[in-house]
Amino acid sequence: MNNRNFLENAALLTGTGLLLRAAGLLLRVLIANVLGEEGMGLYSLTFTVYNLFITLAQSGIGIAVTRLVAQHLALKDERRVKGALQSCLLWALLLSTASAFVLFLGSGFLADRWIGNVGCGFALKVLALSLPFMAVSGCFSGYFMGRRQVRPTCLAQTMEQAVRLLICAVMVVLFRGAGTEILLGMIVFSNTLSEGVSCLFLAIRCKRERPKGTPIPPEKGAIRRIALPVAASRYLSTALHSTENMLIPVAIARYTGDYSLGLAQFGALKGMAIPLLFFPASFLTALSSLLVPEVTDSAARADWRSTRGIVARALGITVTLSVMISGVFFIYGDFLGEVLFHSETVSMMLKVLAPITPFMYMDTIADGLLKGLDRQSAALRNNTIDSILRILLIALTVPFFGIYGFLGVMVFSNILICSLNIGTLLHACKLSFQWKDWVLKPLCGCGMATVVWALLPLRGTVLQMVLGAAVWCLTYAMFYWLTLPQKDIIISNRKKKEADR
Repeated sequence: MNNRNFLENAALLTGTGLLLRAAGLLLRVLIANVLGEEGMGLYSLTFTVYNLFITLAQSGIGIAVTRLVAQHLALKDERRVKGALQSCLLWALLLSTASAFVLFLGSGFLADRWIGNVGCGFALKVLALSLPFMAVSGCFSGYFMGRRQVRPTCLAQTMEQAVRLLICAVMVVLFRGAGTEILLGMIVFSNTLSEGVSCLFLAIRCKRERPKGTPIPPEKGAIRRIALPVAASRYLSTALHSTENMLIPVAIARYTGDYSLGLAQFGALKGMAIPLLFFPASFLTALSSLLVPEVTDSAARADWRSTRGIVARALGITVTLSVMISGVFFIYGDFLGEVLFHSETVSMMLKVLAPITPFMYMDTIADGLLKGLDRQSAALRNNTIDSILRILLIALTVPFFGIYGFLGVMVFSNILICSLNIGTLLHACKLSFQWKDWVLKPLCGCGMATVVWALLPLRGTVLQMVLGAAVWCLTYAMFYWLTLPQKDIIISNRKKKEADR
C-alpha cells in the first residue's frame, strides 16, 4: 500500500464526505421541517421503492469495475483496464434503462400497493429518469476508485450535492403550498437533475484520462463472477429491507390504531434519526471505499501479512472513532433532536440508538473489506440471516410494543450482523480479535470522557453543547494518546525529522 497516496485519498474523501453530509443533513432538515414527520414517512417509503430499482440498475457492476481495474493495474495491463470499463458501462446502461422503464410504467401500482398513497406515483416517475445516470456514474466512480484516483469522484459528488440542494430549495419555495404529493415530486426532481450533472462530469473526465490503445475485453465470465454475488446479495438485502420498511408503519399502526401516527414515527426514525447518526461517518465511508482495491491487491498477490495489517488498522480506527461519535450522540441526542427537527420522538430515538452506532459503523467497514477479499457469498449469508430475523421480530414485537419494540429489534439486529461480518472477516484473513484495543480501551476512554464532561456545566445552549462535545472528544483522544504504545516512537521520529531540517 502506498501510505502517502492512501492518506491523501482518505483525507480528500473525508473532507468531501463531511461537506456532502453537512449539505445532505441541511437538505434533510429543510425537507423535514416542510413535510413534517408523516411527510417524511412518505418520503422514506418512496425512496425505499426507488432503492429497490437502484439495486436492479446497478447490479454490482460498480464493484466489478473497481476490482477488475485494480487487478489489471497490478499486472500493468492498461488495455484490459480500458476493456473492463467499456464492458461494464454497456452492462450498466442496459440494466439501468430496463429498470427505469419498469419503474416509470409501474409507478402508479407501486405507489398504491407498496406505499399506500397513489399520489407518490409522480415522485417515482421522476426518480425513474435518474436510474441510467446513477448506474453509469457508478461505473465511472468504480473505475477511478480502482485507479486510486478519488479527486474526480469527489468533484462530481460535490457538484451533485450542490445542484441537489439548490434545486430542492427552489422547489420548496415554489411548491410549498401545492400539497404533499406534488411537493414530494418536485423535491425528488432535484435528485434526478443532480444525478445527470454528476454523470456528465464523470463521463467528460473519464474520456480525457482513459487509457490509450485497443481495449481488450475481460475474460469470459469475469464481470459475472464478481457482479453476480454482489448483485444477488444486494437484491436479497434490498428486497428484505424494502419488506421491512413497508411492514414497520403497518405494525406500529396495529399498536397505536392510527396509520398516520405509524407513518410519522417511521418517518422520524428513517428520515431524521438514522441519517443524523450516520452524518459523522464520512471518514469511515471513505475508508471503506478505499480499502476495496487495497485489500483486493494484497489478496491477489497472496500477501496475507499486509492484508491482516490493513484489516487490523481499519477496524482499530473504526472502533476508536465510532465510540467517540456514539458518546457525543448519547449525551446530546435529546438536544440535537429538538434543535434540528423540533421533535421529542427523534430525541428519544437518538438516545436509544447512540450506544449501537459503533456496531453500525463497524459493519460498514467489514462489508467493504469482505468485498475486497471476495467473500461476497459469506456477506450475503450473514445479511440474509439478519434481515429474516428482523422481519420476524418486527412482525412479533412491534404490534405489541410499538416504536419501542422496533428500536429493540434494531439494537439486537445491529449487534448480530456486526458480530457475524466481523467474525467472517477475521476468519478469512486469519486475524485474532484484539480485545484490548477494540473493546477495553474504547470503553475506558468513553468512561473517563463522560466523567470529565459530567463535572462541567456544559448543558443548555448550543454554545455549551459545542464546548461540551469538544471537551468530551478531547478527553477521549487524550486517553488514547496516553495509552498508545507507539507514542514514544512517534515523538522520537518527529524530533528526528525536525533536527534534520
